[in-house]
Amino acid sequence: MTTAQLESIVGAFHEPDIAAFRALLARTAAELPGDLAELGAFYGRSAVLIGSSLGAGETFTVVDLFGQEADDASNAAENADSYPGLTQAAFEDNYRRVHGTLPVVVRGFSQTVVEHVPPGTHRFVHVDASHLYEHVVQDIEAAHRILQDDGVLVLDDIRSEHTPGVAAAAWQAVLRDGLRPFAISPFKLYATFGDPARWQPALQELADTGVVRSEVQRVNDLDLLRFWSLPRPEPVLPWRRYVPEVAWPAVSRVGGAALKAGRRR
Repeated sequence: MTTAQLESIVGAFHEPDIAAFRALLARTAAELPGDLAELGAFYGRSAVLIGSSLGAGETFTVVDLFGQEADDASNAAENADSYPGLTQAAFEDNYRRVHGTLPVVVRGFSQTVVEHVPPGTHRFVHVDASHLYEHVVQDIEAAHRILQDDGVLVLDDIRSEHTPGVAAAAWQAVLRDGLRPFAISPFKLYATFGDPARWQPALQELADTGVVRSEVQRVNDLDLLRFWSLPRPEPVLPWRRYVPEVAWPAVSRVGGAALKAGRRR
């Protein structure tokens, strides 16, 4: 599927995570065939990418409230603020537009995924549901239950300033429950309850080939690959096409002086 198809769907899912998802979905499909799941789908931007990796005999399950009333005031307030107008029909329309056939769609709380899929069967689970600490704890526990031993867990909004509950739940799982991160982007944490060395090379290859920038930090006795997007090239302003490079500073000074003079009028 194309980047244009992804960008036609509402959602905050961008590079470098798109490249990371492609790499990990391809690697897990080759080395650890199994099912896929997304807890929290919004309008389906990341779901359509995950669904593009679905292989023969595999199942993709998506769980979201899709506007259903939450069970507590905090969760209801979060949904009203962050997901106004979200409906299951809107998600399904977006997904069908790309793939034709829908995944298994469950309307309900994200942690109830354990009631709909067998344990220990998933190679890749993306958690992007509630940002409230107690809900994220339950989502991580649910993901752990349905993942294969070396399955990949991706947690969204790990570093966003408005989602401290996600960070607290994630690092608690690292220290208490054996979650082992192998990479982190500006938005997401990539981890496994198994061997992180099995998947980190797939993302390191993105850096080695110039798709992303990266560095490795040592965190909790594990190598954590921090990666981010390459800087976008600066746009070429029309006047620069006709002015020699050596003359740019002078032109900038003249233009700046003209602007200041205009303000004084």
